[in-house]
Amino acid sequence: MSVGFKIKKLREQKDLSQYSLAITLNISQSELSKIENGQTKKIDFLLMYKVCSYFDTSLEFFIEKEHQINKKEELRSDYNISASTNFYPEKIIEDIKKLIEDNKQKAKLIEILRKK
Repeated sequence: MSVGFKIKKLREQKDLSQYSLAITLNISQSELSKIENGQTKKIDFLLMYKVCSYFDTSLEFFIEKEHQINKKEELRSDYNISASTNFYPEKIIEDIKKLIEDNKQKAKLIEILRKK
């Protein structure tokens, strides 16, 4: 997932137009469009700082390695978690996974106790 694609998804989640985000970032709408569509390959560090600040996210979110993204998608499919959760921190997804497993174990223990 490219940096531009992630910016676009964050923008859409906040229901912002390209124009309004571009104004906030102090760039043109056409420049933002090129970034989101992958036409701009190199993005200024100061611009990325503004993006991270505006969306309250870290730079690591944008430079995440592909295998980490694949791991998240695999986890979502294993537990039928919708793709809209794709921007939740991995820690939350892992916590949900642990809670599901804990609940399964508790259900097994309850069943064993009922049989006694």
